[in-house]
Amino acid sequence: MVPITLLYAGLLGLLAVFLANLVLYVRLRGGEQPAWRADATLRVQANFVENVPIGLILLYLLEVAGAAPVVVHVLGASFVVCRLLHAWGLGRYPGANYPRLIGAQGTFFLLSIMGMGAVYLWLMTPGGS
Repeated sequence: MVPITLLYAGLLGLLAVFLANLVLYVRLRGGEQPAWRADATLRVQANFVENVPIGLILLYLLEVAGAAPVVVHVLGASFVVCRLLHAWGLGRYPGANYPRLIGAQGTFFLLSIMGMGAVYLWLMTPGGS
């Protein structure tokens, strides 16, 4: 059986390639971009690399520990949407904005939910506690 997490890892992997190419584009264009946009592009990719690996690890561990498939899909799809919102908000608008806020806070919320879910499943598993 193919893990559900594979779908979300694939989607986020494609987004990672896209963001890395944006960084390359900004670096090749040099000073042609406004300073805030160049910095934001670098931060979008760096923030993605900081948060996505732990999110995918937690999602996969929840899946193999027995979380319901619908829960894995809801968490995975929400995680992808939050990362897209964060990238769009940070890369498109200077300063604070709603897509960036929703994407960042949504990511933190989902990481917290997945972390608590992992601890809960471990505690509820015979021999886990």
